[in-house]
Amino acid sequence: PDQSHIDRVRNALWQHTGGGASVMIGAGFSRCARKARPGASDPPMWAEVTRRISDKLYPREGAEDPSPNARKAPSTKDFLSLAQEYEAAFGRSELHGFIRELIRDEDHEPGEMHRRLLRLPWRDVFTTNWDTLLEKTSHIIPERKYTIVRTTDEFPLGNPPRIVKLHGSLPSHFPLIFTEEDYRTYPRKFAPFVNMAQQAMMETVFCLIGFSGDDPNFLHWSGWVRDNMGDSAPKIYLAGWLDLANHRRRMLEDRGVVPIDLARHPNANRWPEHLRHRHATDWILYTLEYGCPYDGTEWPDPLSGQPADSSIPRDLLPVARVDSPKPKKEPDHASRPSADDWLKQTKDVLDVWSHNRKIYPGWLFVPNSTFFLFNHRTDEWEPLILRALSELAPVDRLYAIRELMWRREISLVPISSSLESAASDALQNVDCQARTVGGVVDTTLRWDDVREAWRHVALALVTAARHDFKQMLFDQRIEALSPFLDDDLDVAQRIHHERCLWAIYSMDFQALEGLLADWETANTDPVWMLRKAAILVETNRVDEAIKLFEEAFTHIRRISDDDRSVAGSSRESWALFWAMAREMGSFWEGKTDSLDRSRFHRRWRELASRKCDALEEKRHLYNFISDQREKSEPPLFDLNVRRGRGFRFSDEQRRRWIAARRAVRLSEVAGLPPSAFRLSMASDILIIAADELAESEPEMAVRLVLRIADYDQKTLQRVLSRARVARMPRDSADSLVAFCNGAIQYALPRLGSPGTHDGTMSWVDRIRVALEVTSRLVLRLDPKPAEGVFDTALGRYGDDSFHHDLLALPLRRLLERSWEAGQPHI
Repeated sequence: PDQSHIDRVRNALWQHTGGGASVMIGAGFSRCARKARPGASDPPMWAEVTRRISDKLYPREGAEDPSPNARKAPSTKDFLSLAQEYEAAFGRSELHGFIRELIRDEDHEPGEMHRRLLRLPWRDVFTTNWDTLLEKTSHIIPERKYTIVRTTDEFPLGNPPRIVKLHGSLPSHFPLIFTEEDYRTYPRKFAPFVNMAQQAMMETVFCLIGFSGDDPNFLHWSGWVRDNMGDSAPKIYLAGWLDLANHRRRMLEDRGVVPIDLARHPNANRWPEHLRHRHATDWILYTLEYGCPYDGTEWPDPLSGQPADSSIPRDLLPVARVDSPKPKKEPDHASRPSADDWLKQTKDVLDVWSHNRKIYPGWLFVPNSTFFLFNHRTDEWEPLILRALSELAPVDRLYAIRELMWRREISLVPISSSLESAASDALQNVDCQARTVGGVVDTTLRWDDVREAWRHVALALVTAARHDFKQMLFDQRIEALSPFLDDDLDVAQRIHHERCLWAIYSMDFQALEGLLADWETANTDPVWMLRKAAILVETNRVDEAIKLFEEAFTHIRRISDDDRSVAGSSRESWALFWAMAREMGSFWEGKTDSLDRSRFHRRWRELASRKCDALEEKRHLYNFISDQREKSEPPLFDLNVRRGRGFRFSDEQRRRWIAARRAVRLSEVAGLPPSAFRLSMASDILIIAADELAESEPEMAVRLVLRIADYDQKTLQRVLSRARVARMPRDSADSLVAFCNGAIQYALPRLGSPGTHDGTMSWVDRIRVALEVTSRLVLRLDPKPAEGVFDTALGRYGDDSFHHDLLALPLRRLLERSWEAGQPHI
């Protein structure tokens, strides 16, 4: 009957946001301790304490004292006055000595229930017990770290979660609250403890375990709450074997105490009398443990923190379980399936992947700790899935490809040419507008699901075409998505982002202006604001970018995460790069007197528990690429050098290539500006990515160099060494030279006064890099275009716009190299 009340405590205990739950532990819980030596007695209960102290004060009637005037021992309800009498008779030190002798703290060690109690995510643990069982327990559980608060002097050091010893602690933290006077004066003498407990009662769901209904500690603490809070006092929950009569229950409820009485458990009649309190406590702990939801940060691992059903004694059942969606176990492709069942196994894998995709916790992309095994599984199964496509119905084929595409996208891994080809064929087979499959109308399908899969695959193909710099294909794939713009807000946002990225990779700033003007990010996922802000930085509209970031950050901070979702934490973690870069920019411009990066690092460490430490994620990817590269100085462009060897794609090179491509995609997805100036956030990983891609994807590497716009870097010399320029396809060189010329023409009117440089991400620096890139690529052009580059350079030499001290060297190199390119070679 009291299940709803324990559910209230359990739900508060495990909620990711909000106040949580706190617990107060009474003397009854100490009975769950383990004896540290043979012959040790059980920890005493209040009735035994009363008897022992009464025997000291009033020897029992018997042969030794036959006098009719001998006083009868007081009732156990008078134990506080007995303690007061004991202090009056023998003194305070003797009273403490009596308690030490009675408790014998060294005779007991924490039991399994103590460990289970402190493994639960309590905000704070309060106790009125004098023993040190909870403190001992806190030292042997690795899951949580508790601060011990025994005196008011320890308050400043007590960060939650805390174990708060309200009534003193053995062996030496006195006074031990015991007498009638102690309880009367406690709210005044120990006001900080009372305030702390009352604050916990106000802010959290407060539960008492190990107390009986007539426990003096329970009676006084509940009374102080009523006295200080009145009608505003929150409900507190008293859980255990209480065996309350109806009138006693109503009295507690009138006092704001909600009983959770295990005497009303369906199987309580099976519990032996001497084990009732232990079974009741055991059931409470199992019920609280079963409230543990699946931890989304463990995705896609299906293991949960809940105990197994088989571990619960039958007499304690039923124990209600909180069932939260959890992933299915993903098969490791350890061995090849047999010829008979490979198709079935492939379908089973796709079903598991589909289920797990639907409960993805919301990282912008999978963290490094998840990536390697996750990507390995995808690599293992992709060939079999592609092989199985011909055996599947057209729509099932589309669904299968979507699962592969989705896993590649959240891993930031580029899709293979085989997958891209299969995806293109699958899309052509399904017409979502006409609702036809292979040209035949099909009314049995759930077309909303089909449309969702179709547009997801189509968007992934748009990104693939952009990274391959296939403009016609890119435009065709964008156009194919036009009927889907109203399906989901993210479709239009993704298309805007892709078009802007195409323009920036092509140095087409004129087109980019219009695209940015048309891109509206209000009322969407705030990550789109970050992505737009990153591109604004590349057009030197830094103030607009910062304003948009601040709006995005406000919205991100309002995203409420829970145990199944980390979407807000993931976005906040990557947005912190913006916050830190903004402060650094203000510092260097003299707008602030301090530059404290530790604040951001602390927040990243806090977010790390959600696997959302963007600083570490970025550093890990950087190190993975750079640590495996051979360290050598780049060849000098203008000296005689031998032509490099042909490129061969080894397994190690492939891993580095994937890491480099992931770095490129990370900057796009996380919304990190690549430019190496005022708000640089991704230039470091993109520089080493360009260096890594220079051999396998020279055009991508050059475009990255142009985006980073850092003239003083060795990467530019590596990417555009004479050997690599000589091996570059001529049409790529033609396109890149045209892009550089367009960027220069756009930037010229935006230069500052000759001889000045403002130190921010300026058009001057972009022109410098464009001139240097052109001066190297000119050697790959045909004679006629090379002659045109020389004529243009000569004209710029006489142009007053180029009379900028930082442009002299790259312009001189352009003249020299374009002249060299036009000379006949022997």
